[in-house]
Amino acid sequence: MNWIKRLFCAHRYEWVRNIYGDEINLSGGKRSLWGCIECGKVQARGDLHDAGDLRGNAGPLPERGWD
Repeated sequence: MNWIKRLFCAHRYEWVRNIYGDEINLSGGKRSLWGCIECGKVQARGDLHDAGDLRGNAGPLPERGWD
């Protein structure tokens, strides 16, 4: 019955994760996974999701300190 819910869902997609390495070839060249927050449908997209923050979860980049 879950397929009926997916059929009539408006699909509000949210970024799940990016795809790297050999998994890109397995997914047919897709670069990111998006999931619907309503019904759970997963969609692979060709564009790489960029959050715009190169620092990651570890915090700010280290300073060079070469004065």
